[in-house]
Amino acid sequence: MSKDDMDVIVYKILKYMYECMKAGKEPEFSDICYDCKMYKIPESYWNYILYELIEVGYVRGFLSKRTKDGLVITMTDSASITMAGVHFLEENSQMKKAAEFLGKAFEIVVTAVVGAI
Repeated sequence: MSKDDMDVIVYKILKYMYECMKAGKEPEFSDICYDCKMYKIPESYWNYILYELIEVGYVRGFLSKRTKDGLVITMTDSASITMAGVHFLEENSQMKKAAEFLGKAFEIVVTAVVGAI
């Protein structure tokens, strides 16, 4: 597993959104976009990951649009993780592996990012 594996990025996005929900804070687009404090990945890769999360129903409040330049994802004021997303985050074996890979250091980062909102 590496820091830019899809499972790792999915875990970071879902964990951030869940921590925001638990803290009663609105997620910030800049905290989960492709070039943020938690990761730096190509925009097209990030768009694909978010598109998948939207399609399987793990997040809501995002809009996807295909343009001549490719897929574009935007976030609305009502963006959040869904119950299905929480269950996936907590019960999926790949998410558990991603959490183990990231370790306590990521817990500190996500807490700091959510606390800064």
